[in-house]
Amino acid sequence: MNAVPFLRLISFCVVVLACATPVVARGADPRSIPLVDQTGTTFRLADLRGRPSVITFVASRCTDACPIANVEFDRIRSSLHRDRIDARLITITLDPSYDTPIVMNALARTFDAAPHDWIFASGRVPDVRSLMQSLGIVARVGKAGYPDVHTTMVYVLDSRQRLSRELLLSTNISLEVEQALSPKTAVRGDALHRG
Repeated sequence: MNAVPFLRLISFCVVVLACATPVVARGADPRSIPLVDQTGTTFRLADLRGRPSVITFVASRCTDACPIANVEFDRIRSSLHRDRIDARLITITLDPSYDTPIVMNALARTFDAAPHDWIFASGRVPDVRSLMQSLGIVARVGKAGYPDVHTTMVYVLDSRQRLSRELLLSTNISLEVEQALSPKTAVRGDALHRG
């Protein structure tokens, strides 16, 4: 067997297993880690209490799952507006050394995203990596120099920024997010940071 496809298969299996692993306490409380939105404003997830949040992670240079995640989040935004569901979307970089707030601002402008509805976040490299570690996000830098194999999860937080659901990114994610945000189906009470 050729070594390159075998190594890709192993890398893929590691990411799939990471996706299937539930969020457990892995470090700092993710709600307390500082991030920077597309306008240059520092915030923490804890500051966003009052509205549910839907979070995913992307790298701006990624040409595989990340563009799909961005398009799906744009669809989620449209369906949330259409159905009058008051929730905030948050896209956080997997590549903070490249995806500075300026880069994330350019990405946000691509989707005409205002931070009130859709935050594109970056931050200091150690802070973003700490957040990724605390949520169990796995990312591997490939030959092109950016994370090209990574976890593709969507996290739904309730209005107190507690974890409500963990979903795999898929083309059905818009419906799944709406169901997770519905008061009838949302799971309540889990802390985003367990431990």
